[in-house]
Amino acid sequence: VALTLLRKPDRGGEILVEGFVADITERERARQELLALNARLEARVRERTQRLEQLNDDLAGEVAERRQIEEQLRAARDLAQEANRSKDRYLAAASHDLLQPLNAARLLVSTLRERALDADAQRLVDSIHLSLEGAEELLTDLLDIARLDQERIQPQRECFPLAQMLCGLVAEYAPRAQRKALRFRCVESSLYVDSDHRLLGRVLRNLLSNACRYTDAGSVLLGVRRRGDVVSIEVHDSGPGIPPDQLRAIFEEYHQLNAERARNRQGVGLGLAIVERICQRLGLAVSVHSTPGRGSSFAVQVPICRPAPAQAASPAAAQPDSPLTGRRMLVVDNDSRILMGMQALLEQWGMRCDTAHDFDEVQEQRLAAPDVLLVDLHLDAGETGDRLVEKLRRHWRQPQLPAVVITADRSEAWRRTLAECGIPLLHKPLRPGKLRAVLSQLIARQEKG
Repeated sequence: VALTLLRKPDRGGEILVEGFVADITERERARQELLALNARLEARVRERTQRLEQLNDDLAGEVAERRQIEEQLRAARDLAQEANRSKDRYLAAASHDLLQPLNAARLLVSTLRERALDADAQRLVDSIHLSLEGAEELLTDLLDIARLDQERIQPQRECFPLAQMLCGLVAEYAPRAQRKALRFRCVESSLYVDSDHRLLGRVLRNLLSNACRYTDAGSVLLGVRRRGDVVSIEVHDSGPGIPPDQLRAIFEEYHQLNAERARNRQGVGLGLAIVERICQRLGLAVSVHSTPGRGSSFAVQVPICRPAPAQAASPAAAQPDSPLTGRRMLVVDNDSRILMGMQALLEQWGMRCDTAHDFDEVQEQRLAAPDVLLVDLHLDAGETGDRLVEKLRRHWRQPQLPAVVITADRSEAWRRTLAECGIPLLHKPLRPGKLRAVLSQLIARQEKG
């Protein structure tokens, strides 16, 4: 209870006190419950605070761990990028140091193959030629697939006559088919296509190379069919054909049909993988149809374009069999083996060939102006082929002197630079048929100009 006493005013000397008694049981019970509730709330607040502090500690640990992981990932990325740059440098060195002697060997062997040899010597030369050709295709495919994976190949689309490309392909692959006693036919076309001339040519070369390689008897056809706004460029062969369940697998890297035994393997199986990746980069559709035992056909769909009036009125490309007999050629290369092989091959074609290692040697020999120049891209003392061509043109006062630059460097930057200069570019190892076709076109163009 609660007792309350109140003193009343004095009355005649008496002290009067008034008292009140109240039952406060419920109020006390409520106070005790409130104290208990406050205690429980304080305990819960302390518990929650401890949990939040633990969560903050855990979160801080996770943040620190994530930062450490991010630093490790950045370090791994930097290492990977450096590894890619190192691989690029290695590939660049390989493309020059490996292809340079291979190019010299190919030129010398090509010269021997065009000479009259006895049967035993001819078989040996042909075997060497096939071995060098296989090594060249292997290195070229490995370099191309690496550059495609790194997206270092950027298409340069243009409107160009299809006949120009077909003539070069016929010059390059008809002799190869003839050596295997295959009939090689090509359907002519006056259409213009919108694509990258070099990359599309690479696609068709891979298809023709496979057709000639795997066809032992019969024929190879390079065909052209117009289908609305696109032209279907097709390669047909009478080879062994492809099983239906392998039509997709043949485009995979390193996949070859019937290659369980080493003697059945031809190349490394990158040709069609390169075809598919280039077509994807160009936005072109590639298809294959085959009947086992009766042959195969590959088709690439390329957009048709209308040439500019000046381009349409320009003379047609020279035929691949344009005569080179009696023409004078100057070859400039810093590799003596290349000069020797190139001179032997060109003289085998009936050309007169002068050679030099640099511009000073040309001046020392006091050479007359040639009909066409063949210059290596990377020469000694930092000299480059495009600058040397300009020096030689000024030296002979012939600003339109035809020139071709050869190189093992397959970088896009140099291709664009030489294209802007209007100088054709050929890659090492040189294919004699392609070289002959380009030289014939340049000389024919000079005569008509």
